Amino acid sequence: MGFITKLQAINQMLLAAGEAPVADLTNNSGIDTGIADTLLEQASIDFQLRGLANNKIVRKFNPDSSGKIYFDVGADTDEEGIMSADLMSLHLNSDNQQIVAKMFNDGTGSANSIKLYNFTDDTDVWTTGIDYYIEIVKKLKWEHLDTACQRAILASAARNYQILTQGDPAADQFLSYQEQMFNIKGKAADINDKKRNIFKDGDANARGAIFRNPYVYDPNRYRYWRGV
Repeated sequence: MGFITKLQAINQMLLAAGEAPVADLTNNSGIDTGIADTLLEQASIDFQLRGLANNKIVRKFNPDSSGKIYFDVGADTDEEGIMSADLMSLHLNSDNQQIVAKMFNDGTGSANSIKLYNFTDDTDVWTTGIDYYIEIVKKLKWEHLDTACQRAILASAARNYQILTQGDPAADQFLSYQEQMFNIKGKAADINDKKRNIFKDGDANARGAIFRNPYVYDPNRYRYWRGV
């Protein structure tokens, strides 16, 4: 859970534009807070869509009795839900082609309107009894974001708010610097939480060179080769 409340974030956006802070967000706090809240939500969606807020997971799904795979995406406001989903496991169709599948909305608005769709075969029916591993990017509430991610989102939102309401180029330059700095910190926090490093998540050839893979880089297998 993040340390920065939404009220603190919006007040910081107001201060960045030279406006007075507010005591709350409910009791007729003004049009400006509504604009700031909208920009903060949009910046949060933009940041989370990239999967950099510890919101990317891989889950195993199985089709139901009708062969469909449905998603519970939640509300399209500041609620938790699924923003995108991509099939990660390898599956081949009858023509031996790799199946490409993503989340699809059929537009009916029903509880089962969001499903995994096979774009390769143009169908939403899947083979039952098979495990499908799907990479999901989740939408998290502001309160559920890590503090580093909150600060990166806030920096982007504050810059956008200042430009839209005041348009001061000097302030925009300062806020641009803050945006870059806190975006870097947000990405670093995400990398740290995922335990990523060049030794296990980098390019396979680079890892082989670092660890001196005896099979791939065995000189005995290449010493009789001749250059043309």
